[in-house]
Amino acid sequence: MTQLRKQAPITVAEAAKRVIDANSLVKAGVISTGPNASRVARDAFISAGITGLVSAPINVAAYAGSVASGESIKSSYAPGVLPPPFLPGAASPPKATGGSAPVQSTPSSADPVSAQLDEVEMKLLGMATTVMFTLGDTSSVFTKDDTWPTDNVGRLGNLEKLLGVSEQHLKKASRQNGLVFKPYKPGLPTPTEPKDRLDLMEKKFACMTEAYEKLRFLAAMKDSQNKAEASA
Repeated sequence: MTQLRKQAPITVAEAAKRVIDANSLVKAGVISTGPNASRVARDAFISAGITGLVSAPINVAAYAGSVASGESIKSSYAPGVLPPPFLPGAASPPKATGGSAPVQSTPSSADPVSAQLDEVEMKLLGMATTVMFTLGDTSSVFTKDDTWPTDNVGRLGNLEKLLGVSEQHLKKASRQNGLVFKPYKPGLPTPTEPKDRLDLMEKKFACMTEAYEKLRFLAAMKDSQNKAEASA
């Protein structure tokens, strides 16, 4: 299937573009959001037992301008997905819940599993934030603090939990907008080997990306139609 082909490594700007697009479409009123959907989703992420996952405030408008400046901004972004979780000009980042501050991603080793983990981690943190935005909460992003696991086993477990919650709430966001999102092979047993677990997460992520792009396209078409009618 086309959407399950191996994807090229995702850039910071590409990961961020979904968040920026979702923010603008929600603000334009063309993505339907339920009054309690985002609160329920955020509670679900918090209660999923994802070690080191934190929410950090973001100024999306300021971030969009920064992204336009190019990939040179990458080194100042945490966790390699989104901008520093504090408003531009702040003297220091706010402390995350529990007193731990968001941290930067550490460079991956030559181990191909660690390198793939870095990429999947970036993709899924970005997708989880995008899901929250499509549910109407555009005030903060998901990032990680210094309690986020550094070993492969802990990171894999975190990402599988993050992916599972994201899938469930993307289903809700899609349904609110008249679409049906079917996760990739729900109920499929989790493989035992790290590489196989990562490959399965990549396939599930690709399926989520396809569903989000459908939602984004329909919302963008509605936004264009609204603007055309307003200017007529």
